[in-house]
Amino acid sequence: MVDLDLPLPHGALCNAEAACTADLVRTGVITWAGQALATDARGSVTGWPASGNGPTAIPTDPNTGHGQIGAAGDLGGLQCRDGVHCGLVAMDAVNDAGHLSLALRYLPPWLGEAKTLITLNTGGGAKKSAGQNYLYLAEAEGILTLKDDLGLIALDLAAPAMDGPRLVIFSVTGPALSLALLGPGGKLTCTRGMAASPILTGTGHLFIGCRNQRPGLTKTLGAALIADIWLWPGASLLGGNTSRDHAALLAMRRFWLWSEASDGL
Repeated sequence: MVDLDLPLPHGALCNAEAACTADLVRTGVITWAGQALATDARGSVTGWPASGNGPTAIPTDPNTGHGQIGAAGDLGGLQCRDGVHCGLVAMDAVNDAGHLSLALRYLPPWLGEAKTLITLNTGGGAKKSAGQNYLYLAEAEGILTLKDDLGLIALDLAAPAMDGPRLVIFSVTGPALSLALLGPGGKLTCTRGMAASPILTGTGHLFIGCRNQRPGLTKTLGAALIADIWLWPGASLLGGNTSRDHAALLAMRRFWLWSEASDGL
């Protein structure tokens, strides 16, 4: 037995998963956890229930049974396929798409590209109307990109060269946008930008593994394993000044420390 006379981070504790989850719940987060995916008798994903009173994500119109549950080591979630609509949508996920933070844990494919990972869409259908926009996160050719469809803003970060899960966070507050990647030991690499006008306004629909309900755009569809999604309405984890912002970012860093130690990939 080893006795240490100093406090340890959650990532070093045997009960770290429960502690990290409790820390996150206290920040008012909505979570789509990989182990919550529901399937039919054929193994097709039929829904992704959320915690924290969030809406269940259901298959998009073009996803006619393509989505499956995938696993890699201890990591499990929605397995996307290159060029195939495997996406889900959580309609009315947030009342104000212009002020929120979102975090995503995923595994890019060993061969091929992750491409579109997640999208906040204020249209929700196959075509946008005036004043509607969408903001999507994608990984391709070694670059993480957070970009909106109207061309107001685009942020890029270099994706890690190593084969392993990623944890990405972004915050949008009116015209301000921040994108960050959690690296080894919880190190945060962040980039920020400012658009000429608010990027998103109104109700936001969360698209997982795709951008909208359109049956086309297959070139934007990749083969990521999307494990966990966290959404904080009204929060700014990256650069925010409230106690909730600070607590949520700290909880994500602790979760990443625990997951780094426990992922059996």
